[in-house]
Amino acid sequence: MVRDDGPGVLWVQFLLAAALARAAAARRGSAGDAEAADIPFCFADTHAGGGRLAPPDGLAAVLAARDSFGVDALHAALDQGAGHPGSWVLAGRVLERIGLAAEIDVNDIDPAQIALAQGHREGGWVRLWSHDWFRFLRARVALPRRPDFVFIDPPPDDPRGPGYAIDAAILLETLTIPYMITYPAAEADAQAAIDQIGRLGLELRRAEGGQGALLGGGAETVVLDVLGDLGRLAPLLGGQFRPRMPRPAAGDDYCI
Repeated sequence: MVRDDGPGVLWVQFLLAAALARAAAARRGSAGDAEAADIPFCFADTHAGGGRLAPPDGLAAVLAARDSFGVDALHAALDQGAGHPGSWVLAGRVLERIGLAAEIDVNDIDPAQIALAQGHREGGWVRLWSHDWFRFLRARVALPRRPDFVFIDPPPDDPRGPGYAIDAAILLETLTIPYMITYPAAEADAQAAIDQIGRLGLELRRAEGGQGALLGGGAETVVLDVLGDLGRLAPLLGGQFRPRMPRPAAGDDYCI
């Protein structure tokens, strides 16, 4: 559940749907259609919310411009089911369209959100958790069947700041688990976090602040697919697309 205004929600959902579609298609292609259909694709959401959102601001403009986008994963997911999906419902729709069974771990520390999630399941196998998000992540990756994709949307009021997101990114990079982390584009600590993780940030910059997303662990392979689309999407959402590059530390010649 992206904790930002409506345009920030759509920005993140576009990237999430595109990255998931690419990861799922690659998994199916490497395993073969028959085998992939029998092995669920595991998606873990650390701040999942109830699974339904109010229609975000900018949605009508994005839907009207559908034919101008090269990547259609978000639009196709919005065609399925009723109501605007939260991140984990969106993931289930993307996986269903590709033809993969979904195994989804829904975590939110707010029991009221988990109660809502119980009524918003659309298909696949959904497990409900209610833990601190980093404890949930450590428990989930320790299970024998690791996630195929992790979505991390840290709450802006987390007193730990971006430090735990950095730890999570390093953990998932080490385990080669594709992931996506969101962050407020105007956050002063965002650059320092990106420098430590060493991945490109993709940001919607708006007067109100905007939203950024960082992809890693293999999910970053979608970036070249979506760069042109992000340039088209940002004006529809009332902002500008700005990539945030990691800066090498003093003495380093390059960063990954």
